[in-house]
Amino acid sequence: MTTQTTYTWHTGMDINGQPYPTRHHAPDYGSNSDAYHSDLTNQQRDQMRAIHEAAHAVAGLAAHAHIHHAKISTTAVLKNAAPSDTGIKSGDVFACNITGGHDIAVFLGVGERAEDHWLHQKNLWTPARAVGIELGATGDRRHFLALNPHFGFGADHNDYRVVHDLADQFVSQRWKAITAVADELVERLHLPGERIAELAQIPNGIHSATCTYTNAA
Repeated sequence: MTTQTTYTWHTGMDINGQPYPTRHHAPDYGSNSDAYHSDLTNQQRDQMRAIHEAAHAVAGLAAHAHIHHAKISTTAVLKNAAPSDTGIKSGDVFACNITGGHDIAVFLGVGERAEDHWLHQKNLWTPARAVGIELGATGDRRHFLALNPHFGFGADHNDYRVVHDLADQFVSQRWKAITAVADELVERLHLPGERIAELAQIPNGIHSATCTYTNAA
């Protein structure tokens, strides 16, 4: 009988009182991912943010989704935002028409794994920075787990590490496309889906008949 692989997750981190397992152990700077990246330059953090959103966008295109846009805010803008200003997002990708379970897993997991890959590529990787990336992916993880409540962390073969493994494979295969999109996104801060498709050299998919989103600004 084949033994299922299980993974060790570090469970010392909480977000809003809920455990948030991480792959790596790092000094506890709190649940704000910014604290784990404070030793990086604004430019490096902007590039990481662009890599994250570019990876989502390319994963969507590869899944034949329709990408409306990708956008990011600069680190300078985020640092200067008032604490009460909840309207400023660090970045997002608006996509529709992703349906397959495998495609959804890759789409939601690939942002954080692309950032981790970028840190390794630039010889900037540390456990603390990796944990910061994981904390920055809170929304992506919660979205996946809401769709797949049978998944967890380290209990059995339905382990979130499977999502990471699928995403890592995708990042390796599509790194050229991801960086092409990210390099322009970090300069322009907003890219429409057709431009992303052009940069990635992957056709944009068909708009979902049930999607009501129209404004890509």
